[in-house]
Amino acid sequence: MKYLKFNFTIPEHLQEYFIAELMDLDFYGFEQFDERMEAYVEQRRYNDSHREFIEQLVSIFPDVSFSEEEEIEEQNWNQTWEQSIQPQRIGRFLVKPTWSSEVASDDQILLEIDPKMSFGTGYHPTTRLILRELGKMPLKGKKVMDAGTGTGILAIAAIKLGAAYAIGFDTDPWSKDNAFENTLINDVQDRIVIRFGGIEQVSPEDLFDISLANINRNVILEIIPFLVAHTNIGGQICISGLLYSDEDIIRAKLSDQPVNILNVEREEEWILFRFEKIDTISGLS
Repeated sequence: MKYLKFNFTIPEHLQEYFIAELMDLDFYGFEQFDERMEAYVEQRRYNDSHREFIEQLVSIFPDVSFSEEEEIEEQNWNQTWEQSIQPQRIGRFLVKPTWSSEVASDDQILLEIDPKMSFGTGYHPTTRLILRELGKMPLKGKKVMDAGTGTGILAIAAIKLGAAYAIGFDTDPWSKDNAFENTLINDVQDRIVIRFGGIEQVSPEDLFDISLANINRNVILEIIPFLVAHTNIGGQICISGLLYSDEDIIRAKLSDQPVNILNVEREEEWILFRFEKIDTISGLS
């Protein structure tokens, strides 16, 4: 499989915004520097309309430019930096790679996550937002769905907070393999099923108590009805991968669904929504 690499000259404060826009175009590998960023996309998914969009986006910002795409062979994008990943304390969790000797305190829950190409190391604000929010949610004995599972970090965190069972699925083959490896590392493989694919991996009759999705705006907008349909009445749904500027469009989408918004959190330019499915007949959750 071949990839295209784009080199952006871009101020640091604009990088998260550009990442969100590029993720909507199926870019999913990024390396960020002080005033520069590299972005990767599968060659087979890239076409002229993608380039036109990027050119239009760049034209809005005088201090942003990009070079011609560079063709490269498949590789592990994280290989050059994964050894530098440092442990993070996020809410109730200590998130660290297996090669770190950091020890969780008595009041912390250990998450050992070895990233490959997958999104979800705990370094991105949206991952941190959901990890913190999970600590506020009623997870004990619950059945959890994690759409776009990435490294599996959210499904694993849910199990460690007391959930009985989780299913995670992702369209990225690297993510599927990486998530399964991480379930083994955390000794939760008997309570998490990892599948390769999209929402078709969930049977029509399947219902969950907790549904999670940390993807991007376009995918989130598309699958909100699916998430609601596959969540039990009274169950909770938590979504992120969204910019603060997406708040109004997400609220508008949710207004058409049988849900009550419970919480909206923000970190940097990113936001999280948590909402509850209600019974439209009785009006009760």
